Amino acid sequence: MTMTAKQRFLSALNRKTPDRLPVTTHHVMPYFLGKYLDNISYQEFFDRFGLDPILWLAEHKPDTVKGEYYDPLQGEPGFLQPRWICSDNWRIERETVPDQEYHTVRYHFVTPVKTLTMSLQSNEYTAWVSERLVKEKSDIDVIEKYAPAPLCDVEAVNRQAASFGERGLVRGFIPGFDIYGQAGCWQDAAVLFGIEPLIMETFTDPPWVHTFLKILQKRKEVYLRSMKGARFDIIEHGGGDASSTVISPQILEDFVLP
Repeated sequence: MTMTAKQRFLSALNRKTPDRLPVTTHHVMPYFLGKYLDNISYQEFFDRFGLDPILWLAEHKPDTVKGEYYDPLQGEPGFLQPRWICSDNWRIERETVPDQEYHTVRYHFVTPVKTLTMSLQSNEYTAWVSERLVKEKSDIDVIEKYAPAPLCDVEAVNRQAASFGERGLVRGFIPGFDIYGQAGCWQDAAVLFGIEPLIMETFTDPPWVHTFLKILQKRKEVYLRSMKGARFDIIEHGGGDASSTVISPQILEDFVLP
């Protein structure tokens, strides 16, 4: 009996026997679609190559009771990019920085006590962090006090999941930090502080690392608790900075897994 793509995915994920092995991609790079496929959509990509489709959803909403709101200056979110959440105590400003080689944007997180900055560079292939947000250890206290925690927009998720139907897998992820982050707490901290200095701090100041991770965990927990009723099929978590080629088994056990 032929399964739908959704049935096939869920059967495999639940360790049952599907009609065939699901075949898909982790993500689809916009550069590839534009360069080689005349800017077709993600769903057209799956159809063209006969793959089992995935619908990626990043539907966040502000906690209006706390005075939070969508960033009015963000513009149209890109692939896998949620709408940013702001408040009067956490505003995001951006400036384009002249650079001869790469497109560079510096983001200013404006709070009542301090403005934190982070820069992203990009080319036609991808984007990366060129300036880390956390430059002083006390910066994590600013994040803890002022950074909003996004909520899951369950209605938006379910509306799109219903429209997608049996076509394929509905996939979400634990939110990373604003602008650029990772799903896992350790991985998010590595983006904000840098993986090399973060590893060093596990030896020189372990309590600070644990505090940093707890702050990020609390923000993610707010989102997790708001997901009740959301019709996701699978949730992405983790990130590459916890790979065995990056950190030791001891760091994994002491800092990542807890």
